[in-house]
Amino acid sequence: MNQDRKKIIINEIVYWRENKLLPEAYCNFLLSLYTEGEGVEPAKTTAPPRKKTMISILGIGLLLPVLFLVTYSTEISPILQMVINFIFIIICTFGLILNRNNPFFVHIGSILLALFVLLFSVNGSDLLFKGHGYYLSIIILLNCIGWVIVGIFSKKKYFLIAGFLGSITSVTILLNI
Repeated sequence: MNQDRKKIIINEIVYWRENKLLPEAYCNFLLSLYTEGEGVEPAKTTAPPRKKTMISILGIGLLLPVLFLVTYSTEISPILQMVINFIFIIICTFGLILNRNNPFFVHIGSILLALFVLLFSVNGSDLLFKGHGYYLSIIILLNCIGWVIVGIFSKKKYFLIAGFLGSITSVTILLNI
């Protein structure tokens, strides 16, 4: 058999094994057959190191309590609170972009980003419409509608559930105001 052809077949079998398209025993048998017992060195995986991922998740996860502490436990101006919140939104977005291959990080980061945007919009509503609960309820309703849309397009059920429950709660509050 032609060496180029054999190499293509071996690469395909390795691809099948890595993506679990065939059982590993079959792939190993086929590799032994085509490499004439030599075998193939396993390719280095490009998966992110587990330690780096956990540090990233921990770092992003600690941003939310820090934001709550800064926002509700200190007496800094509301504009500065919004600036800090906006910085956290940017950090969380960059964290999601850098770790988009890690599904666990994407879920945690998406939830935190949604909470940061909610806090940012609530702070903005409080700054613009001080003491008017009607506008605050509308802002929360818009955030929840956004969560439903994100849940539909990204097929994340937790966004759908949170969006629907928040929308129902916001509409109930709006009707009672």
